[in-house]
Formats: sequence, structure tokens, C-alpha cells
Amino acid sequence: MQMLGERASSQALLTLRHQLGLDHPMNVRYLEWLTALLRGDVGTSLMSKQSVAELIAPAVARSALLALLAALGMLLLGGIGGIVAAIYHARWPDRLLSSFALSGLSTPEFIVATLLILVFAVGLRWLPAVSLPPPSGHISEQWSILVLPAITLSLISGCYLLRMVRASLLRLITAPNIVSARMNGVGVAALVGRHLLPQASGSLAQMVAATVPYLFGGTVIVERVYGYPGLGELLLTAFSMRDAILLQGVVMLLAAITAMCWLIADIFVAWVDPRRMRP
Repeated sequence: MQMLGERASSQALLTLRHQLGLDHPMNVRYLEWLTALLRGDVGTSLMSKQSVAELIAPAVARSALLALLAALGMLLLGGIGGIVAAIYHARWPDRLLSSFALSGLSTPEFIVATLLILVFAVGLRWLPAVSLPPPSGHISEQWSILVLPAITLSLISGCYLLRMVRASLLRLITAPNIVSARMNGVGVAALVGRHLLPQASGSLAQMVAATVPYLFGGTVIVERVYGYPGLGELLLTAFSMRDAILLQGVVMLLAAITAMCWLIADIFVAWVDPRRMRP
């Protein structure tokens, strides 16, 4: 009724049901859907009448580029910040970084994005406030549109990773071999590189695997604030337009990205520490 209007005739409704395959039994419809999915056919958008795959592909490319830049910032902030906070536990670097991370996690995404726009776009005028791609569609021609969204995502995800890295390393610092190494005068760089990171690499990989999917699908608010046409914006558009087929395609892709990240993390854990994968 929403697609045809409240005054749609019975014949029009029957025709629409036939076009959507709703006149077939549920098991038949499921097998048809599964067969089409294996062929890469996610379906056709109810509103735009375009292939869902064609609508998703450019959004995925844009989100992947943004996620890559945000992941680099996340690893710098969360990884290095977490290591510093753990090494200098209960001292001023730890207190400063922990307070910063807690403030970042407590601040809503739209406030972080708005503050960055006010400072760097409105005040200093260094960066554009709106992240619309150039008319040619090639973001490489205007990298500046990615800076503010990437910083926003890096701050939010980096604060989470910082706290997780700090907690993971603090559990290891009290281990006998680490205490012995510190008593023997092992330097900070050697302590981190030779002892802490190898032992914590499995846990750190799982933390990153839990964070990366957010950089793809958890960006709805950030992409809406900056007007960036990525996967999060497409998800919000599909939801607001009640386009179930498009929404289904986006959600399935995000689920696949999440599963792939966890699979890679599990393989990495099994490689660096086979004992953790034994029953």
C-alpha cells in the first residue's frame, strides 16, 4: 500500500505481489533469494528501481577509503596512547590519556563532529565543513573532504581502543617475566617490543576486529553531519525511505565485513599463539 498508495486497486496489488514474488510459497521465495545471492544479485531497490549492488558499490568504495584513514588514526591514538598509559600507570601520562579517552567515549558523535567543524572549518577555515565528493566523483582530487570525518572517527574509535589496550597491557605488566625484565633494567622500547606486544598481540587483534566494522557501518551520524555519501548514509537513506531490499543488502554487507574481520583476527591469533586455539 505504501508503494502504490491507499487507493490502489486490487489488480494493481496483485500485479505488485507477483513482481515481488510474494505470491510464491515462503520456501520457494527463500531458495530463489539464496540462489540470487550466490550469483551476487542482492535484488532491486524498491524506490529507485536500480540494482542494489550498483547502489552499494560506490558507497562501499567511499566508506572503505574513509575507514582506512580513520583506522590509521585509531591505531596511532589507541595503540600508542594505550601503551604509554600502561607503561606510566598511575602517573600523569596515564591520568591525562585516561581522562581524554573517557571524555571522548562520553561525548556523542555529532558533538565531536560539530566541534571539529566549528574549529577547523568555520574558525580557522582550513578544511571544508561538508564532505561532498567533487563532480567527477574521484575523491582523490580533493582529499581535504576526508580529513574531518576521518579525525572524528579516529577520535571516537581511538578512545575505545586506548582503554582496551591499556587494560590488556596492565594485566601483563604484573606478570613475573615482565617484572623480572623491568628489574633487570630492560628499557621501555625493548620491554614493549620484545615482551608486551608479542604477548598481547592476539588480544589486540581481536580489539581491532571489534572496532573496524564500526568504521564502516557505525558511521551513520558522522556521515550525516558531514554529508559524506558512504555506507552509513546509504543505510540511513534506505531506512528513511523504507526500502527493505536496499536495507537488507547494506545490513548483509556489514554483517559480512564483521564476520570477515573476526575471521582474520582468529586466524592471526592462531598463528601467533596456537595454544589459545586448543580446546
